[in-house]
Amino acid sequence: MYSDNLIKHGDNTCLILDGYEFTYKEVDRECNNICKFLGKTKKLVLLKAGTNIETVICYLALLKSNHAMIMVDCSINNTHISRFIDKYQPNYLWEPIQDDSESEYVLKFKNYGLKCINNYLIDLHPKLSLMLSTSGSTGSPKLVRLSKDNLSSNTDSINDYLRISSLDVAISNLPFHYSYGLSIINTHIDKGASIVITEKSPMTKDFWNLFKKHNVTNLNGVPYNYEIFKRIGIDNMSLDSLRFLTQAGGKLNETLIKSFTDFANTRNIDFYIMYGQTEATARISYLPPKDLNSKINSIGKPIKNGELVIKDLNGKYELESAKEGELIYKGKNVMMGYASTIDDLKKGNDLDGILPTGDIAYKDDDGYFYITGRIKRFIKIHGNRISLDEVENNLKSALYQVACVGIDNMLFVVTTEYEKIDDIKKFVKENFALHHSTFSVTAVEKFPSNSSGKLKYNELLSQLL
Repeated sequence: MYSDNLIKHGDNTCLILDGYEFTYKEVDRECNNICKFLGKTKKLVLLKAGTNIETVICYLALLKSNHAMIMVDCSINNTHISRFIDKYQPNYLWEPIQDDSESEYVLKFKNYGLKCINNYLIDLHPKLSLMLSTSGSTGSPKLVRLSKDNLSSNTDSINDYLRISSLDVAISNLPFHYSYGLSIINTHIDKGASIVITEKSPMTKDFWNLFKKHNVTNLNGVPYNYEIFKRIGIDNMSLDSLRFLTQAGGKLNETLIKSFTDFANTRNIDFYIMYGQTEATARISYLPPKDLNSKINSIGKPIKNGELVIKDLNGKYELESAKEGELIYKGKNVMMGYASTIDDLKKGNDLDGILPTGDIAYKDDDGYFYITGRIKRFIKIHGNRISLDEVENNLKSALYQVACVGIDNMLFVVTTEYEKIDDIKKFVKENFALHHSTFSVTAVEKFPSNSSGKLKYNELLSQLL
């Protein structure tokens, strides 16, 4: 396990910040300070993750010492943080130090502190290591339960095809609380590689200056990132150190696939299109660079030690090539299960390595898989999975008459209450941490419905597109 073997990479550079570089030896020492303080009795820590070294150090320390953690976006509001604390009763909170309560922190590292919030020892399964939200930025208290075996297996499978070595350098342009962003940390640390830690946006010159200064070898992103890369003119940049690109977190449109395939071919670098879910730790499949032209729009083939099959929508029969059904994944990286209550934290492996993905797909005659839709009502916004039902139910609980539909990177909230449009916009922005460009609120006279009164979501969506 990469967290247990930091010291073996010794004086290799691990984390690069503005003005300072932390070696693996130094990172291991800081992790040991946290491990020593927490002791050996398994505890639960709520980790408010930012794009910073403090998050990485605590994450690695908790894995190394076999404690459990809930990792959430540092930017979610206090209401959501309170919801996690009330529901799961963590022992400690790892967060940016608040000046008005600085004396409450029992351990500090740079700008973060550890605060004791519960002395009661929770009943935690021995293999439980990491929990991530299923719904990205919405702050849903429903969590994916992951073990060190899940993390280690997926890290090994990803490194099998990306061939990361100690000479590689990544840069942090994806959030660490997001399984894709976290997988970049895992794969690089596993191989003794380096990670440039920065909150600079790829839309700024500062980001690309860091990229060139530290000879970054790989660039990773969700579809939104690739739209930005194209918009700012990456084609014309001198990026001599770049070795490969990876893309996941939603379907990239065909125009951009072709554009970045040409970019990669021109630069003699590799471009990997990948598919995954938080429930499978991160990655499920990838499309090898050599197949980008011949298998465009495919999610490729399963990762090493993984298996994909297509079953009928009742989950009973495996389907032949070219027939659509639910995509089912099997592998050691499949989560232990979900957590919705504190009692779930003591559960073992509920799924036995089998994950119904909820995606509709088919397999071609060459064994490549293609996703054509979703069974359940989910969209992805900037790589974060958003449950349309969750957003809709929250709005209805606030007594708004709404229906929610959407496509990737755009949520449509539709209401029959014209006079409440502004209030609904405010509610969505404050409660779901969505940028105003990623959702719209519109009003209609009535919702389309069938003869039994059931709302016709597909028809409503077609009216908006």
